[in-house]
Amino acid sequence: MAYLKDVADIVMGQSPSGDRCYVTKRGLPLLNGPTEFGSHHPIPTQWTDDPKRQATQGDLLFCVRGSTTGRMNWADQDYAIGRGLAAIRHQSGEKFQPWIRGIIEAQLSGLLNAATGSTFPNVSKDQLHNLEVPDHSPFEQEEIASILGALDNKIELNRQTAATLEEMARALYRSWFVDFDPVKAKAEGLAPAFMDEATAALFPDRFGEGGLPEGWTAGTLGDLIEFNPRERITKGADVPYLDMKALPTSGMIADPAYQRTFTSGTKFREGDTLLARITPCLENGKTAMVDDLLGAEVGWGSTEFIVMRSKPGVPSALPYCVARDPDFRDEAIATMNGSSGRQRADAKSISQLKCAVPPVMVLTSFGQQTAPMIARIHAFGRENQTLAALRDTLLPKLMSGELRVGEAREQIEEVA
Repeated sequence: MAYLKDVADIVMGQSPSGDRCYVTKRGLPLLNGPTEFGSHHPIPTQWTDDPKRQATQGDLLFCVRGSTTGRMNWADQDYAIGRGLAAIRHQSGEKFQPWIRGIIEAQLSGLLNAATGSTFPNVSKDQLHNLEVPDHSPFEQEEIASILGALDNKIELNRQTAATLEEMARALYRSWFVDFDPVKAKAEGLAPAFMDEATAALFPDRFGEGGLPEGWTAGTLGDLIEFNPRERITKGADVPYLDMKALPTSGMIADPAYQRTFTSGTKFREGDTLLARITPCLENGKTAMVDDLLGAEVGWGSTEFIVMRSKPGVPSALPYCVARDPDFRDEAIATMNGSSGRQRADAKSISQLKCAVPPVMVLTSFGQQTAPMIARIHAFGRENQTLAALRDTLLPKLMSGELRVGEAREQIEEVA
């Protein structure tokens, strides 16, 4: 019987002294735990010139302490690692790393159950060392790593592409409806950047009363967006459901809906934007645009959602871009009331926040330019859900030897 210690080196983190940690880029980037984890690689917020333990580029970063024990990321550079992390690397090189991750994922539930500390779980170096390793030859290890790595990389590439598309849509919203960049350019006698003549013609070349573009009106978000629209679901019916944890802190893709018997809750349709209204979810950015309700017209979810739906003539991208805009979020947070530990934003107050209301043709053009972006983002999200489910299916079978590499590649080709 072989163990993880026989094929991998494990470095347990050790935190540097507090006076040697900095928020400026001085020394090595420091990771204390999954707070800095991204979808694939960390995003450091601290640095230290006194690293006690280090992860090297390509290492698997594994959280060993607290409620997030078991979360993983890949090191895209060298890092100093604190007590909350371990760095794990295959002794034969980086190309085997996805196989190492597969070993850990296949045994993760047992590892977490064995973690010491009822309120503060802790995975020890010995526990990691003694994870059983399948009897795979180096060739099989590399082949399995290649399959798992390819799936992970495809999922990450889709995520990055979707993030870029979303950034473009949000930047367009900000430019047109908040900063009024096309109007400012035309007022200076310039052609608006990255805009064709037909679109540019929709914008005036001067500002009018109240500093708004000429022809635009002063209004509220309620003029453009319907908040918590009324829907009807029969009590006791099985209906697609989304809970709070399904909403991401960044990106518009929620976890898949699942059927649940309706009791009472917030109701929504595909294309609606869901905004978490409760502390700390609003501050953390939990938001999504509803995509797939399993063929149903109406779904339901947490009472802590605020539903934002485009009014007629308003593209569905606009409520989402509003919900993700930092100025809006600050104003939404300012509407929160209740006890300090359970504050909620108020939908009615949010609907009354001031905004510039553009002519219909400007809204139409915004919809025409953002609709293909939104469609592609949702397509990437659905593909990633399929790929993740396939990976979850293949992983235990590959590790146990139930499924051979060639058969796994055939299954992937059927999905691709």
